Amino acid sequence: MAVKTAARTAARWLGLGALLTMGAATHGFAADTPAAMAVAHPAPQSAAERIASEFPDAALSRSEQGGATVLRVDGIITAGVEQRFAEALRGLPAGRPLVVELSSPGGFTSAGYRMIDAVLAERQSGRSIATRVRGGESCESMCVGLYLAGYPRYAAPSAEFMVHAPRMAENGRMTMRSTQTMVQRLVSLGASPVWVERVKAAGGFSGALDYREKADRLTADGANIVTELTR
Repeated sequence: MAVKTAARTAARWLGLGALLTMGAATHGFAADTPAAMAVAHPAPQSAAERIASEFPDAALSRSEQGGATVLRVDGIITAGVEQRFAEALRGLPAGRPLVVELSSPGGFTSAGYRMIDAVLAERQSGRSIATRVRGGESCESMCVGLYLAGYPRYAAPSAEFMVHAPRMAENGRMTMRSTQTMVQRLVSLGASPVWVERVKAAGGFSGALDYREKADRLTADGANIVTELTR
C-alpha cells in the first residue's frame, strides 16, 4: 500500500526511536496564479503538527488466538499508539496471556520506552507476554527494544531485525548520550553484551550504519534477541 510504504520509508532513518525536539517550523507554497485571483494560504504548521503528519501512528489491532490475546503493532511507534497500547493492556482480563506481534520500522524513544515499561510491569504482575515477528516482516530500531521486553521472543527465520544509533526527529543528528542509553537498555532487556560489542565493531551504533540481521543469523550468533525460531 503506497501510504504504508511511504510511512515506513520516512521512519527508516529513525534511531532506536527518534528523539523528538520541538522547534519552529513553517510551510508555505508558491503558485503561478493571476494577481486578481484570491489564493488561500494554509496556516503554518507547528513542529508537532509537521512531525505528526510525517510519522503517522502505527495501526494497533487485537485478535484472539487459542488461549491468548494478540496485539499487533504495524507501523511507526508514536505517542498515539503508545496510549492505545496502554489502554489495551489495561483492558485485558487478569492473567490473560498476551502475544505482542510487531512489524515496525521504529519510532520515538519516549513512546517506545513507555511501551517497554508497560510490558515489563505486566510481566512482573504475573501476566505472560511473548513477542513475535512473522516471516518476511521486520522489527527495526525502537521496535527491537519493544520486542526484547517480551519472553519468549518468537521470530520466523526470515524475519529481519535492525539496530542503529538514535537520531533526532527534526534533523537526523545523533548524540553519544542517547546512543549509550539505548545500548544499555538493549543489554538490560537481555541482548548479549558480546553481540552488542560485535555490532559496535561493525559500526552499527556509529550513526553511519543500519545493522541488520535475520532471525536465524541472530540465533546462530548467540545474540539472545530471538529466543525461539518459528517454522
